[in-house]
Amino acid sequence: MATALGTYLEVVDSCAPGLVEGLYVVGSFALDDWRLGHSDIDIVAVTAEPATDEDAATLVTAHALLAEHQPRPFVDGPYVAWGDLITPPMSLHRPWSLEGRLHHDGDCFELNPVTWYVLAAHGVTVRGPSVDRLGTYVDVDARVRFVVDNLASYWSPLSEQVRRACDADPTRAFEPDSFEWCALGALRLHHTAFRGGVVSKRGAGEYGLEVAPARFAGVLHDALAVRAGTSTLTAVDTGRMRLAADLIQWCTRTVADAAAPGV
Repeated sequence: MATALGTYLEVVDSCAPGLVEGLYVVGSFALDDWRLGHSDIDIVAVTAEPATDEDAATLVTAHALLAEHQPRPFVDGPYVAWGDLITPPMSLHRPWSLEGRLHHDGDCFELNPVTWYVLAAHGVTVRGPSVDRLGTYVDVDARVRFVVDNLASYWSPLSEQVRRACDADPTRAFEPDSFEWCALGALRLHHTAFRGGVVSKRGAGEYGLEVAPARFAGVLHDALAVRAGTSTLTAVDTGRMRLAADLIQWCTRTVADAAAPGV
């Protein structure tokens, strides 16, 4: 982690001296669930003022150079201004990177209330003031609304996609990483909706063992083993994937029911 972030800062500082004034790690590392060789590094980089088109062009070069010097882990996230941190993030349009590529449009998923919460509550300071001095905007209602919407717009359609794939080929073998994503991802949002905080994938699996119906316990144990790197699964059968899809639907339904007016 330290080596990867050191290389990142060396490259960015050489391309754009003084541009990145603050650097904070969020994501799995901040939530104590980072796995060497498996996890990428999620960051929030901070500039003095909102990045210009010229700044974004320079960052494109920086990330291209970084990909040559350090292909993995990816160092990904938005480039925001100090003043952005004290405002709701959903309306911001700032440069951002994903899988090592710099983008400059309005589609940065990480500009959301969950990221802001992780930064404020768990963020790791690499450069700049400590996270407790940033005044990061945190709103539990906005965070819950975000996860309710994301479950409906992304996770529910994903579960249907998984079911269709299983129906189309009952002998299909799925990648363990895809199984882990499906079995643990929606539970992270379920936890936020009901408890307000944010947990890692490992934390979501442990939470799921506590609150989800017992029929999902086996799938959760399998997914947690994949997450921990201790699983013997080299491929995942359609039976497990169907249960993972059912678990997504359980998360979506219970959160939607709880969020319904009058509930």
